[in-house]
Amino acid sequence: MATVSEPMLHAAHEALGIPLRYAQAGSSLALAAMAGARQCMELAHYPCQDVVDTHHGTRFYYHAHASRNSPDNEHGHFHLFAQGSQPGDYAHLAGISLDARGQPIRLFTTNRWVTGEAWRQAADVELALARFAVHTRGRMAPVARWLTAMVRLFLPQLVQLVRRRDAVMARRSAGQGWEALCEDRRLDVVTQSRISLSQRIQQLGC
Repeated sequence: MATVSEPMLHAAHEALGIPLRYAQAGSSLALAAMAGARQCMELAHYPCQDVVDTHHGTRFYYHAHASRNSPDNEHGHFHLFAQGSQPGDYAHLAGISLDARGQPIRLFTTNRWVTGEAWRQAADVELALARFAVHTRGRMAPVARWLTAMVRLFLPQLVQLVRRRDAVMARRSAGQGWEALCEDRRLDVVTQSRISLSQRIQQLGC
């Protein structure tokens, strides 16, 4: 069996340990993601101003809303972003869904209109995912560390999803045009994949 790198071991420890500590305190990662809110209001951002890491040029928020593409047991999901060089210039990297217990259940990519992003091709998104890290202070710090660990652990799957996203968009845009496709409300989730954290840890031999 190949030796597991120290960064990957650390990511596995964070991805498993942070939800465990919430559970031991009578909470969950899903509740922690709501940043102190008592209930998850549809489409509201948690926290309301998002978590922004200016050093790494990343940000995220958690929210929930109805979608025919969402798993039946989804509590909500994170949206992860990389900041561009100008204000308002950001790219959506991936979404990560949680169930009510705070377990990760899905990775996904979205159409441009969903987040209002500045679209980046797969190669650029892959680079941003490979160096993704988001740090903050306060109550959202463990959540930020967990997301950083999850991207490291599931990087190959995320890269596959982003490449498939571009293939789907290229195929569909041939019929209706690029701008029309990017604003097509019938297409929100472009690619997605169910995941299991425990299976991924076992697969890596951590």
